[in-house]
Amino acid sequence: MLHKIKAMALAFSLLMLAFVAQANESLTVLSEQLALKNARVYAPSYITGGQPSLDDLKKLADGKVKLVVNLRGEGEFSAFNEQDAVEKLGMKYVSLPISGAGDITAENIKKFHQLLAENDGSALVHCASGNRVGAFFALEAFNFQNKTAAQALAIGKQTGLTRLEKHVTGMMQATQDK
Repeated sequence: MLHKIKAMALAFSLLMLAFVAQANESLTVLSEQLALKNARVYAPSYITGGQPSLDDLKKLADGKVKLVVNLRGEGEFSAFNEQDAVEKLGMKYVSLPISGAGDITAENIKKFHQLLAENDGSALVHCASGNRVGAFFALEAFNFQNKTAAQALAIGKQTGLTRLEKHVTGMMQATQDK
């Protein structure tokens, strides 16, 4: 009996691994079709990068993406009304306005964590280039997933972190010093 239970548990684990790999692969294929700057795939649920075009948003909706998280600051983008476009395509839109390093606060990292925790499908998380996105993924990993600073920075870089690395490192150091 114990042997059968172990075999069933192993089969279930393999099935789940195959499902996660397939989800990640389909997001990778989708991300390669997008024109958005620095498109990357993180974990089985997230595409990260820069500002999507209207065509990108259509491809994301067709690809079963359910949520678009915009980290651009208020008034930073005006080519089209992104919220209207996203919602007309049947996706959920959330804006967490981050204009620069000064808006990368513990409160906003907590809001970002809550968005990720409530997400039940694939999502696009973007700013203009992916830099702020990477900063938020790094700090979310550090503060809520118990990742080390090195692990969190690796996640940040994987999701777009560049120029804000020093700021992110400083925030992690300040947290450790408390």
